[in-house]
Amino acid sequence: MIMGNHSFQLLTIFAFMWFSFVVTNEHSRDVVQCIDSERQALLEFKEGFQIPSGHLSSWVTEEDCCKWRGVKCNNVTGHVLALDLHSSDSSELLQGQLRESLLDLPFLSYLDLSQNDFHRTRIPDFIGSLSSLKYLNLSNANFNGIIPDYIGNLTRLQSLDLSRNNFALRVNNLDWLSRLPTLQVLDLGGVDLSSAFNWLDAINMLPSLVELHLFSCQLHNLPLSFSSLNFTSLQVFDLSYNDLSSMIPNWLFDISHTLMYLNLTRCQLQGSISNAFVNFTSLVVLDFSYNYLSGSIPYNFGNMTSLSVLDISFNYLQGPIPTGLGLIQQLQQHHFKQSPLCELRLSYNKLSGPLETILPQLSQLVVLEVAANRLEGLISEAQLQNFSSLRVLDLSDNSMILNFSSNWTPAFQLETIGLSSCKMGSQFPQWLQSQKNIQRLDLSHADVSGTVPSWFWNLSPSMEFLDLSDNRLSGELPDLSSRTSMLLLDLSYNEFFGRLPHFPPKLESLVLDGNKFSGPISPICEMMNELNALSYLHLSGNTLSGQLPDCWSYAQNLLSLALRSNNFSGELPPSLRNCTSLFYLNLYDNALSGIIPAWFGESLENLQVLYLASNMFEGNIPWQLCNLKYIMMIDLSSHLISGRIPRCINNFLVMAKREADCAYCYYVHSAFAKEEERKMMWLGSHPDGYEYPMVMDFSSNKLTGEIPRELTELIGLAELNLSNNNLTGTIPCDIGSMKALYSLDLSRNQLSHIIPPSISDLIRLELLDLSNNNLSGKVPSTNSSSEFMHDVNSFMGNPNLCGPPLVKNCSTYESFSDTECSSHQKLENHTQGIQEEVRHGFEEMPSFYISAAIGFVTGFWGFWATLAFNKSWRHAYFCFLGNIGDKTYVLVLITIARLQWKFQREQASV
Repeated sequence: MIMGNHSFQLLTIFAFMWFSFVVTNEHSRDVVQCIDSERQALLEFKEGFQIPSGHLSSWVTEEDCCKWRGVKCNNVTGHVLALDLHSSDSSELLQGQLRESLLDLPFLSYLDLSQNDFHRTRIPDFIGSLSSLKYLNLSNANFNGIIPDYIGNLTRLQSLDLSRNNFALRVNNLDWLSRLPTLQVLDLGGVDLSSAFNWLDAINMLPSLVELHLFSCQLHNLPLSFSSLNFTSLQVFDLSYNDLSSMIPNWLFDISHTLMYLNLTRCQLQGSISNAFVNFTSLVVLDFSYNYLSGSIPYNFGNMTSLSVLDISFNYLQGPIPTGLGLIQQLQQHHFKQSPLCELRLSYNKLSGPLETILPQLSQLVVLEVAANRLEGLISEAQLQNFSSLRVLDLSDNSMILNFSSNWTPAFQLETIGLSSCKMGSQFPQWLQSQKNIQRLDLSHADVSGTVPSWFWNLSPSMEFLDLSDNRLSGELPDLSSRTSMLLLDLSYNEFFGRLPHFPPKLESLVLDGNKFSGPISPICEMMNELNALSYLHLSGNTLSGQLPDCWSYAQNLLSLALRSNNFSGELPPSLRNCTSLFYLNLYDNALSGIIPAWFGESLENLQVLYLASNMFEGNIPWQLCNLKYIMMIDLSSHLISGRIPRCINNFLVMAKREADCAYCYYVHSAFAKEEERKMMWLGSHPDGYEYPMVMDFSSNKLTGEIPRELTELIGLAELNLSNNNLTGTIPCDIGSMKALYSLDLSRNQLSHIIPPSISDLIRLELLDLSNNNLSGKVPSTNSSSEFMHDVNSFMGNPNLCGPPLVKNCSTYESFSDTECSSHQKLENHTQGIQEEVRHGFEEMPSFYISAAIGFVTGFWGFWATLAFNKSWRHAYFCFLGNIGDKTYVLVLITIARLQWKFQREQASV
């Protein structure tokens, strides 16, 4: 993002400081050498670090320390004035601790130790004694703990940067700032300021302040008004990434004449954008993106004649794009401004109306992003012909019609092209052939058909993201292994056919769902080497076949694997257990067989979605699946699975709402909503605010036993389907505790007894099916508005049920005895649960205990068999036991006698 002249002025100041040190140092080589005591102080300072080979090779006793790397001296006195040891890359990284020998540099005014590694140590207190410091930079240096108040003793300080220390620094308050009256630049980005309730009062004590960076500081309060503002020279103000939950404060307008850079992105801002922004005539960069701002864009934004970057994307703004924005460039040209409006980002709002009316006034734009609005209109090549500086164009997800001729050669060279959902005709756009610098291209949902021209696949060597999904493109894919820059390739939901080609080696996301690819997936194995970065592999809805190859040993980075609706067969390959980062696994609708492997719950414990439905798995549900504490959706339906539902199922902690959703649960959202996945990859961020229901489907198997009571502890579950099994016993009495349920299907089993009255508590229930069981008694009455609670089909096939909506009336006995879960039934459930646990325990008994039992039996009978068949040994053994018994008996009698004598004696003394 362009910063404009605001940073340039300050950089000039400090560059001049540094340049003066350099010039001073050059003259000092001929005039005077450094002070011996300061040389020794620097050498002692050096001893505190592990230094990369050759990095400080000039720091030797034989050399003048004023000639050492990073050291600058006064040309007359030889005193060290500046020390700049910041690392530009990892090869220069200093690791260690600060030494107090810095105190022996009394004239040190410039200290830059940024981008090093101080091993999470605290900033030492002695820093506050470097009284000559004017510039201090300890940013990105892996410091930890509380920032010492002693920094307030550096009364000459003009620039202080403690930012980006891995969010490990914090303050109790900012009162010490009041002792820094000459401070011009303050950067505390990433420092925890949540305890500094008076942070704005402390900042207000800095009248010379020009730059203020407080991004990601955990600030939660932003006063809307301020009685007297002192930092009226402020040019740069960054409060981004703080949960302010506030309106835009009024006191900002008191610095409208000086402010050049204003960043309030991701601050939870609310309300509208004030018309008073007309007064920000010096503003170069304005960023209000990712907030909750509503209303319209003020028309008089056009009066901000210095504006170069405007980003108000990802809000709730509506109405037309004001034509006043186009006036900015006209006024800038009239006043001979050097930095015209070059970045306009308005995506993901609710803006409406035609775009073409304002386009001719924005011809100097470098970035134009208006995606995901309600804009409409016809864009012709004539309206874009003068956009020679344009590098980013995103018109996606609007109602745009693009009218470009096949022989059009644009004046621009685009790096990012987003034309998703734009209507551009059925032919593949030929004008793209002129674009040689494309890095990101999205032509999804564009209703383009036909074969992709051969020139396209070699169009831009720098292309990283390519999305041609949801069109009607066809043909076979060429060899793509030479596209070494490609990171994301999405060709899903087209008509591509043939075998899978060789793919780019650095791919992070490969999405080919919904095509006609056939044959094995062996080309995928070529990518799965030690250096692979593949995170998303989606091949669902093709005709791929064969066994899944056993080539997943280096798939630790894989997050999402979708192979749904193909013709894969055989057992699951053992190396699949190496996909330890996997959160989404969809193998639905194939011909896979064998047992569900226990390592699902042992190695893939991060799984959130597991779809294995409609295959040919058999055997039991392994109890190890209970280790999937993050699981949100599990579908094991339509198999030959037998046995019981594991009682440990209540270990699904997210479903049970006993653990907060995992750190990357948003990946589930993208995996289920393809549109959101596209946005996530395209924009480099995940969508917020999407929730998907938690689902459990074990239907159409051969499960037996009772529905475990523990299942009712999964209070976050929205869909539960156990239909078409051989389940027996009762419906758990506390089924009503699953209040998030909106779909419950227990039909076609052998369930008996009453329908628990607590089922009436399921007020969200939209689908209920208890048909074709052996249920009896009265159908519970309900206040639910769900039509299914009043639908006779939900209860058909249970001849002993009575009461509405069924025709059969209930007798007095049935109405009385069956209106609640009796304590007898609860006790029976508990008893049967214990019995099932015992049986279940034997079924799932680990080999360790089985081996122990075998060892015990062997040892036991080995000993007693010897006694049984050897008379002399048997006689000696029992004689031994007899002697032991006699001695024990005598010892007990003596002990009792002694205790009685002691007790009697104590009574007598009393």
